[in-house]
Amino acid sequence: MSPDVPDISEELLLGRTLIEQGHLGTAQRVLVKLCQQHPDNAEAFRGLGDVLHRKGDETRARIMVGYAEDLRAPVAPKPTQKPPPVPAASRAEAVTPRAELVAPQATPVTPRDQLVTPQVVLVSANAGLMTMASPGGPAGPARTQDQAASAQASPRPAAKSGKRKYLVVAAVLVLLSGAGFFGYRAYKPSQRRGSSPREELESALSSGSFDRLVRVRDRARKALAGPEADADALLWLALADAFLTLDHGEAAAKNADEALRRLPAGDQPNLQRLALVEAVRALLALAARDRDTAKQHVDVGLAWAAGKPPPALLLASARVRALAGDATGAGKDLDLALQSAPEFAPVVADWAAQRLDSGDAVAARRVTHAFLAKNKAAARVHLLAADAERALGERGWTKHIDSACRSEGRVSRAVRAACSLAAALDARLDGERSGAVARARAAGQVSEDARVLADSALTLASLGEIDAADEVLARARKLADATAVPLAWADLAVRLGRGQADGAAPPTERPALLEHYLVALRTSYLRGGGAALAAAVKSVPAALGELDPDLRTYMELGREGGVSRSDRATLERRADRGSPVAAFVLGVLAAREDDHKQAAKRLEKALVGHGDACRAALLYLSALQAQDDPGQPNRAALRALHARNAQCPIPEVWY
Repeated sequence: MSPDVPDISEELLLGRTLIEQGHLGTAQRVLVKLCQQHPDNAEAFRGLGDVLHRKGDETRARIMVGYAEDLRAPVAPKPTQKPPPVPAASRAEAVTPRAELVAPQATPVTPRDQLVTPQVVLVSANAGLMTMASPGGPAGPARTQDQAASAQASPRPAAKSGKRKYLVVAAVLVLLSGAGFFGYRAYKPSQRRGSSPREELESALSSGSFDRLVRVRDRARKALAGPEADADALLWLALADAFLTLDHGEAAAKNADEALRRLPAGDQPNLQRLALVEAVRALLALAARDRDTAKQHVDVGLAWAAGKPPPALLLASARVRALAGDATGAGKDLDLALQSAPEFAPVVADWAAQRLDSGDAVAARRVTHAFLAKNKAAARVHLLAADAERALGERGWTKHIDSACRSEGRVSRAVRAACSLAAALDARLDGERSGAVARARAAGQVSEDARVLADSALTLASLGEIDAADEVLARARKLADATAVPLAWADLAVRLGRGQADGAAPPTERPALLEHYLVALRTSYLRGGGAALAAAVKSVPAALGELDPDLRTYMELGREGGVSRSDRATLERRADRGSPVAAFVLGVLAAREDDHKQAAKRLEKALVGHGDACRAALLYLSALQAQDDPGQPNRAALRALHARNAQCPIPEVWY
């Protein structure tokens, strides 16, 4: 490059990067603009020639490369005498090595192909325009051939003035820009939603509606059945089937594999497309419970993406990380995914779930509500919005459950399981413990999602069904590591239910869900007594105590200065109405006051239906033994407890 040519290395690098990534249309527009701004830069014209060659436009590619060679050639002194004419055979041999390199598959270069004249430039550019404007039309090709013939018949000018050179360059660039524009309009699919299978699939996936996604998927499958199916549409069809398999329990994995198999190889690798292929394969591996393979596909996809991973790949990476217990890494992936795809329902749902795991219910509520304001059909987003509102103590959270479960709960197995879990949580808050147990069991039997399984196990453990909770948790452990946040909470609840307080600690310092707060308070009390519980109670938002009777009742054990007479009367009314948590708290308070008879009376009613039933049994037996004239223990209740919690350390003699 000559010293007086401006440094445009960054723009050239951008053009070259776009070429290597397969974005030829964008690269052409960038390089045309660059050539217009810097008409003396040989590398810009050389890059433009490379783009045209890769697009199959050999004629204009040779012109651009030839012009670049002319710019790089040293300027000869102006001859004082007109040089003799060069024979045609000699001109035919003057093919530069660069031209051969750029167009290795081109037809043999004729002498006239190397002439950079206005006629040749205009004919070659017009040929491209007319071919795109009227393919197959009789007038276009004939007119092109006539003009080409007239161009070849014209003599080569002896020399070009500087003004003519700039006019030629301007004509080339204008026509190339026009060709790119018309080609874009002629061949690029319309961006209107629903106008092509690829766009319909993307829109349906973004909506989060299972019903809509199935309908669009089936329609797209028929439209793409032919041998000339669009590669991007096939890829999004595979992505739709992958999400249907993983998030809804549909048997669509084979269909996704078939769509990927039909993807054309292509002359040049499209890195973003390759990254999205790896995202599909990662999601399918997760659906097959093969997390190691899923991680390998994610790693390969991130390498292809070269710092610009598509949202679906980031989501797959976040799920792999979350299942491995890497909540921080999952959060970073989801932050990037949400920034680039704030209206993509799977990303919104996973981002909200991760925020709830980290204790930030406010952010989860904000993002889910913003999404649902524009799209009310996303069942998973509705379910996460309900969790966020429950975590903030808002009583209207069940409206999201109704919206999610009214229709899709009947057709999507995964949504049905999540709806059963939500119904169990609602029943527990209403004091319907038997109904809550039945619904939580149903969710654990139907779901194949680690989070739903873990939360079902947590709910069962909070209701005293410790062995059933451990069975559901065992299924979740096959899908995720024990350090994954939902599994860690469920495991802690099971251990507390068995009286195993040693080494127990909440997995996060900031609980979000009501069940998390309840488990955290129980852990504080078992490890540090009333003083530790009193300190933990201060971190519980007042709205949560108003929403959850069990949480509010348990907080009485940490009341500084003791329980007032009016509050004790309220607890007694709850216990008389059948609340096992109220009976347990009253029994503990009586034991503190050495009223062993009253303690035994209350604790006998607390041997079933809550997470501390095992501890209640141990305190019950201790209260009986402390009496001067102990009565017979309720062996039937102790046997029922043992049937639900076989590892509770009750001496066998008592049941």
